[in-house]
Amino acid sequence: MRAAQQELRRYQNRPKAAPNFIDLNTDSQSIVVNAPVSEVYHRCLRFEEFPAFISSIKKIERVGDTRFSCTSIINGEEIKSDVLVMMRVPDRRIAWQAASEHFRVGVIVLDPLSGGSTRVTVKVRSIIDPLMLTRALRQYLRNFKRLVEGDLARGPLS
Repeated sequence: MRAAQQELRRYQNRPKAAPNFIDLNTDSQSIVVNAPVSEVYHRCLRFEEFPAFISSIKKIERVGDTRFSCTSIINGEEIKSDVLVMMRVPDRRIAWQAASEHFRVGVIVLDPLSGGSTRVTVKVRSIIDPLMLTRALRQYLRNFKRLVEGDLARGPLS
C-alpha cells in the first residue's frame, strides 16, 4: 500500500508537459483586377492552374469536387497537403482549409467595383514568418492580376 501511495505522489508531482502551441500568423492582402467579378471567381476555382501564379506550388491534383492534393516547396522543403474547399459563394467568396501548417486556412473575397473591375482580397492563417507571408501574398496577387488581365486582353480562345 505504501509503495502505491509513493508511486501516486510521484505521478502527481511530476512536471506537466507544456501544450504544443503553434504560432499562427494572419495576413490579408488585396488587389484590383480589371475583370468582371464572375470571370475572377471562375479563375479562382481553377485550382489546377494555381502553379501558374503561385510560385511555391509545384503541383495540384483534384481528388474530388472539393478536395485537392497540393505539392509545394516552402523554404526548400517539399510539403504535401490536402486542401478542402469549405465554402463557395458564387461571385463573392471561396474558403479553404489545408492539412498543412504553412497555409492552414484562408478565404478569397471578391468585391465587384464600378467599371467592371473586382477587388480580390486574400486572407490566410499560416506559420510562415509574417514578413515572408506578406511578400508572398502580394506577389501571388500581382501574378494573378497579370494572368487574368493578360488572358482577357488576348480575347477568347478559338
